[in-house]
Amino acid sequence: MSDSSSAAEQATHSMTQKICAFSGLVVIVLFGLAFWPTSMFHPPPAPTLTPQEVAALYQQNTTGIRLGMLLMSLSGAFMGPFVAVISIQLKRIEGSTPILAYTQATTGTIGALFFIIPALIFSAAAYHPERAPELTALLHELGWFFLVMPVAPAFLQNTAIGFAILSDKRATPIFPRWLGYFNFWVALLFAAGGLIGFFKTGPFAWNGLLAFWVAALVFAAWFFVMTAMLIRAIRLQGSAK
Repeated sequence: MSDSSSAAEQATHSMTQKICAFSGLVVIVLFGLAFWPTSMFHPPPAPTLTPQEVAALYQQNTTGIRLGMLLMSLSGAFMGPFVAVISIQLKRIEGSTPILAYTQATTGTIGALFFIIPALIFSAAAYHPERAPELTALLHELGWFFLVMPVAPAFLQNTAIGFAILSDKRATPIFPRWLGYFNFWVALLFAAGGLIGFFKTGPFAWNGLLAFWVAALVFAAWFFVMTAMLIRAIRLQGSAK
């Protein structure tokens, strides 16, 4: 292969990786639009609402909830290329035995389902807003549990990323070491969501400070930071060639 062909191929690969990296920002934008201003689930409805109050939310904003959940399901789809490009860069660190890259890929893929499944459940609740309030409330609760409580995949994903980054012994590592520690902190700060089954009020409720608000800020920060660091790694990879 000629040098010009090799350079063109490398440029194409770099551009593809950059597009996948920027899909992380698409996830955040779509997810944000899904919660506000479409579904109006921001701030989250309190777990203490009565079935009649929950039903009223779906009756008063049926179309907005349906549109918001469509956007949320799309945001889950864009997790795919984002997770893929993270694994591509982690494989550069691990070489021929990329177990942490594969762990990140599988847990990240599982995590994407928890964008899509809650969207389907909330959509089902809005599909017949005239049904018995108790049924709407049940679907509503199930949707929030699927959205907030499944922290284990994200915990393992961020932990795998952190260990992979810290295992890089290059003189010029692919990712800065602080990014590994950042992922460990993200994993820990997500963990509060796993306790929502025990609380209806307070910081560990699904609308609480730790289970939702801290996790939501960390969630958004992780996408912005990882996108920036992926673009940096891809540029360095291209210049090294």
